[in-house]
Amino acid sequence: MNNLKQKQNNKISVIKLLSLLPNDDLDRIARQTNVNYYVKVLDGKSIFCLLLFSLVECQRNSLRTMEDIFNSSVFKFLFNLPSEKRVKYNSISERLSVINLDFFKQSYELIFNIFNQFYSQEEIEKIRLVRVDSTMVAEAANKLKKGMNIGSKTTKKQIKYTVAFDGNFPCMSEIFTDRANLSENTTIPQVIYKYADKSKSAVFVFDRGVQKREVYQKLSKSETHFVTRLNVEAKYRIVEELEKGNNRKVGILELESDLKVQIGIPNKKTFYEEHYRMIIATNPETKVTYRFFTNIFDLTAEEILQYYKKRWDIEVFFRFLKQELNFSHITSTSENGMQVMLYMTMITSMLVLIYKRINNVGYKTAVRRISIELNELIIKLVVKHCGGDPSLVFS
Repeated sequence: MNNLKQKQNNKISVIKLLSLLPNDDLDRIARQTNVNYYVKVLDGKSIFCLLLFSLVECQRNSLRTMEDIFNSSVFKFLFNLPSEKRVKYNSISERLSVINLDFFKQSYELIFNIFNQFYSQEEIEKIRLVRVDSTMVAEAANKLKKGMNIGSKTTKKQIKYTVAFDGNFPCMSEIFTDRANLSENTTIPQVIYKYADKSKSAVFVFDRGVQKREVYQKLSKSETHFVTRLNVEAKYRIVEELEKGNNRKVGILELESDLKVQIGIPNKKTFYEEHYRMIIATNPETKVTYRFFTNIFDLTAEEILQYYKKRWDIEVFFRFLKQELNFSHITSTSENGMQVMLYMTMITSMLVLIYKRINNVGYKTAVRRISIELNELIIKLVVKHCGGDPSLVFS
């Protein structure tokens, strides 16, 4: 497969997009995970296709919506399913709650690797900055089987999605339902540790939600690079002044100082032995001072600040997921079902991201055009199949 730069000379269609899905490999994963054991209708691949189609087609997806989609002649014709197959929404709900999650996890990892082939090796090597953040989604407390109770008066529970985004695709995602994981000090590091094992060259950027000194220590001792911000009240000791700031411009900020520091041990007057870098800069208009904190010493202050600025990319990605792919709504209320929906949402997002970038359009336009092209494809297939007589396909 050619790299993305070569592909950008041409547009990509929905037909080409769907052809990227590795049908033979999905069948192989289905056999390996035994996802279809004792299942006659809602096998793993059918669920895969149903969720993919409904995420693109429906702004407000639901189990009843998926029932209607699955039972439609159009869906069965598009994905070559037997016309006699029919399901009820409660059957979909039950299947999502027990279906083997490994099928969707391995499918996600496979498709992620395939889509990365749209980039040259040189482009892939440049993708070292991984943005990590979380977003919360709420649902009525009586619907969610597991979730975080927020406050004593609320009638809703929340679940947390923590995602690693490399600027091209979501490269890792986790779901958290226990209140013990409400703090970013626990969830963001879990995702970082897991992905760091896969990519030793990655640089992780995250916001001030992670403040535990033990996290910084563990990342540094494992030689995992990070960029974040430190709260102004955090205790530190200057080891060396790397640069006198003299209020020189670094982007829109003015540099006060670039320091090598040690950070304080909580509830003690002593400091950790590890050395970190703290870049202190001020916004001349608002007079707000920022402390950028990292364990990277071989980049300029401008490069470190630019890394942190790119953290905003994941906020844009979350907005796209919630506005265009129904991510602000919980379709399945079982924990297993929510995990399945998470993996399928990430797979769908990668399809949209490829279409968006190659065709040089925005998120909303990409989803809309994929939907339009998908329906045009269905019409073309129907006309070709039935020779102009729709009654041969639609009863």
